[in-house]
Parts: sequence; C-alpha cells; structure tokens
Amino acid sequence: MTAAGPVDAPLGVALLWAGSYLLGGVPVGWLVGRAVGVDLRRVGTGKIGTSNLYRTVGLAPAALVGPLQFAQGLAPVVTADLLGGPTWVVAGAGLMAVIGNGWPFYFRYNGGRGVATATGAVALWSWIGLGCVLVLLAVGGALRRSGLGVLMAYLSLPVVLAASRDPRAYSITSVGVLLCLLLRRFEGYRIWPLGKHDPGDDWRRRLVDDWRPGPEEPDRGIHSKA
Repeated sequence: MTAAGPVDAPLGVALLWAGSYLLGGVPVGWLVGRAVGVDLRRVGTGKIGTSNLYRTVGLAPAALVGPLQFAQGLAPVVTADLLGGPTWVVAGAGLMAVIGNGWPFYFRYNGGRGVATATGAVALWSWIGLGCVLVLLAVGGALRRSGLGVLMAYLSLPVVLAASRDPRAYSITSVGVLLCLLLRRFEGYRIWPLGKHDPGDDWRRRLVDDWRPGPEEPDRGIHSKA
C-alpha cells in the first residue's frame, strides 16, 4: 500500500493553499519602492505592482519586481507538483497565489493587479495556454494597449485550456484567475459622481484598458486605499 503524500489529506491541502496565499501576497513592488524612497500607495495609480513602479520610479526596479511577482505565482504550483498533489490541488495553489497578490492581508486586502503573478501561476499548467497568454500580452504591449492585451489573454485562456487535452481542473481554475483580474480592475469603482463637476468613474476604461483613478488624478475619482 502506497503511503499518503503530504497533500493527500485536507490539512495538507489547506496548509499548501494558505502558504500560496501568503507567498503571493508578499508586497515585493512596495518593498522595492520603499528601498528607493517611494511609497507606491501615495504616487501614480496608488497600486503596489510592477506597472506603477515602472511609471513612477523607473525601468530598473520594475525589471526586478516583474520576475519576482512571476515567481510568486510559479513557486506554489511547482511546490504542489513536487509534493505529488493532484491537478486540482496544483491548480488551486496557483489561484490562491493570485488571490493573495490581489487581496493581501498585509495591506488590508488591497494589493496589486495580479497580472505577473497570474502568469506565473498558469505557466506550468499548459504550454499551449502559456503561449497564448504570452502572445496576447506581447501584442497588447506592441500596440501600447497592455490592459487590453491582458484582458484578451485571460479571456482566451479558459477557452484554450478547455479545447486542449490538459486536465479540466486547469480550465476551471483559469476562470477564477480571470475573475480575480477583473475584480482588481474594478476595485474602488464608483457608480455615482461625487459632485456636479465630477465626470464619474468609467467602467469601459476600467474593463478594457485597466484604467484606474489614482493619487495623480484626484479630480477623476477617489484615491486608492492603503
């Protein structure tokens, strides 16, 4: 009789997923920003991820943070796989890392957009799925519409995974990843304008371009919360 693995029991799965959440939530962008004297919550879009770091600090720090956030999504998936977890446990580890990145308790559940972490999370699920995501991200970057590229990549991913021979757990979990990315786009969304001269929020720009009012645009909406 084969001995049970560390993630064959519910407690093992719970600990793995909790660790995935905690790792995904480590605010590496904010930490790097603070190291160079900038609090990302107070500048740009107010977000603590790679994009805001690049726009407000520069390329070199962002080039460091991007791979680290990718690794935050990849490491839990690799760990779950090395521990012999079934596909639904491996898929869940990636999703929990994305949730941790978007809603870390370290920052009162207000984190980053989660794109780099999501890409790391799905990297080992399917080579076809990863290729689809990377191509569409590259197209969006080339067109200077990175928000649209991310949207198309993660809208396409569940379809690509469902059409492939990859385990069904990955296509189902990729829908959860998509929902996380969409929810982060609408964080702090205001249905009603604040006053007579306030143009209000813009759900189309939020959805398509991942636009968000921040500290540099006080007349367009609320500041991002810490």
